[in-house]
Amino acid sequence: MVRLWTRDELLEVLRLYCVLPFGRLHSRNPVIIDLANRIGRTANAVALKMVNFASLDPTIDRKGMENASALDRQVWAEFFDDLDRFTMSVQPTPMQGFSEDGQAGYAFEDREGLDVVGTAKRRINQGFFRSMIMASYESRCAMTGISDDRLLVASHIDTWASNPQQRLNPRNGLCLNYLHDRAFENGLIAVAPDLSILYSSQLHETDRNKLRLVAQERLMLPHRFKPDAKLLEKHRTTRFIV
Repeated sequence: MVRLWTRDELLEVLRLYCVLPFGRLHSRNPVIIDLANRIGRTANAVALKMVNFASLDPTIDRKGMENASALDRQVWAEFFDDLDRFTMSVQPTPMQGFSEDGQAGYAFEDREGLDVVGTAKRRINQGFFRSMIMASYESRCAMTGISDDRLLVASHIDTWASNPQQRLNPRNGLCLNYLHDRAFENGLIAVAPDLSILYSSQLHETDRNKLRLVAQERLMLPHRFKPDAKLLEKHRTTRFIV
């Protein structure tokens, strides 16, 4: 008899799906094998379920991969409707930390650790958000292509403080290096509808040229969770200093 997937099993798979780079959603990944062992599934089954989840992302063009079940769809919707609750249910283990070479594993805590309950929730949430963004962009700055993790930040398009409902939404995030993150946060650069990078006239011409020199002409899109065009428009129309 075929053993049906349970809601709890699907939630475990979906959490891991969100924080693994797209190219590592395969049965040979040690982290997928670890999860499969913990929930009593095969690594192939877990990897296939992740592919099913990928087919539910409206920003991914995956024609011919409509194998997601009704329960898959229900869990996907439930998860992304209340990321705050499902993030807090994560219980990190040593195997879930990024390895030194970044080849396997995932992390939900930030580097400073947890101290008090309120701060713990915020930091776990921020850590999970960062893990989603880093995985989606494969740890590459969306504007420059810089790939040293020490220079990268998971930047919110709509700020953490101003829009609580979008705090953990991976489509409200960009992977940026620290310099371009600061410029984006302060409205000195923005993203046009055609994804070209805009520079504020308030920037000194020399600084504007230096920022252009290291950046691509257009924003590089991630493999999944592409940035929400409406949030980019909101940033451009309300925070960008023309």
